[in-house]
Amino acid sequence: MRVLATDGKGRAAAGRGFAAACASLAVVLALCGAAWAQKAGNYAFGALLPLSGALAERGKTSKTALDLAQADINAYLAASGYGGQVSFAVENTGSSPQQALEKLKALASRGVRVVVGPYDDDAVEACLDFADKNNILLVSQGSSRPSLAKKGDNLFRFSPSDTYQAEAVTSLMRQEGVGVVVPLWRGDRTGDDLTVHVKARFKQLGGTVMPGSRFSPDRQDFAPILDDLSRQLSQAQKTGKGGKAAIYFAGGEEIVPILKAASKRPELAAVPWYGCDGTAMFDPIAKDPESAAFAMKVRLASPRYGEGGANVYSLTEKRIQDKADVFPDTQSLAAYDAAWALFFTAQAVGGAGDFARFKQLLPQVCERMYGVTGWLALNEHGDRREDWDFDFWVLGNEGGKYFWQKAARYQFEPGTAKELFLGSGKR
Repeated sequence: MRVLATDGKGRAAAGRGFAAACASLAVVLALCGAAWAQKAGNYAFGALLPLSGALAERGKTSKTALDLAQADINAYLAASGYGGQVSFAVENTGSSPQQALEKLKALASRGVRVVVGPYDDDAVEACLDFADKNNILLVSQGSSRPSLAKKGDNLFRFSPSDTYQAEAVTSLMRQEGVGVVVPLWRGDRTGDDLTVHVKARFKQLGGTVMPGSRFSPDRQDFAPILDDLSRQLSQAQKTGKGGKAAIYFAGGEEIVPILKAASKRPELAAVPWYGCDGTAMFDPIAKDPESAAFAMKVRLASPRYGEGGANVYSLTEKRIQDKADVFPDTQSLAAYDAAWALFFTAQAVGGAGDFARFKQLLPQVCERMYGVTGWLALNEHGDRREDWDFDFWVLGNEGGKYFWQKAARYQFEPGTAKELFLGSGKR
């Protein structure tokens, strides 16, 4: 699969439309619906989404997914004769942790006790203490920071932890013959957390890790950072130990100026680069000719929470894309799953009024629910336990147009060993 980046839209395989999606969804309903549908009623939930700011595009597709889920659930209720309606009161976090907390308080003042979101780690961290103290359940479709995994809190997460992302990228590195890695990362909680896990996992796999270069989130001049990176890379290559060297990057939008500056340094262009979910399918790379050309030269491979393999996934993905006019991330489909999981739990409990019972039953619903993103089973921390994949995306070029294409997949399905599948091209 490849996704054109010149117009900011993805290209997904065509499906058979809403009717086929509903037919595939019958499998989900058969697994969960009959077992949990006990009481009819109106079910009101909240949602905290970044509809403006840096994460606006992801917030848009998550909102579209929730709109579709709301319509599908209400159609299911009408067709089954249960009656009642489901609704989601959506609040805009503005991609700001402080605004997310303010909006959560606003939802709480209206009696909302179960919320989809927040989308990102910083917003989750800002909201969690208030949620814990006020009996509010947060079900995040996008949070993945390992340090937020705690037993007994009021946070459930439907995306795989960044520990699995670190596992995926280091497995690809080793498979492709990398023996020494030089990390380059943004010095915030997410970058620090992810890099710690990448370093530890790479060492476990028998590789050598250089100290790397850490930069502050507000840095503008990357020349000193790249000087240090070049020195460490030279040192790694001179030792002759461990095989091929590579650079690992953990950060976000600063990847564009970094790639542009690195393109003028032959030593940095002579080794493969690996990225994180912040650089996967990041269109500003593709839209900047210098960055794009360099990313192709070093075959920057970045992992992203992978697309599901089931037919219902591609059908739901296309429905979201058609309505939002944006290629959705997998977290948006996790939001769709979260809506159904909350609905089934509310049916079983009789609403969200009995907070303790709702919190107790949600993991039981997830344990037996197969959504569009796969099995939703959670671990002891309330985080997704299994049935996750990471797709690795690289840039290609055809006719002068850059596009994103899958180069590999790291897959973990229930009851099977973890597997790494390599796609087109080799380092």
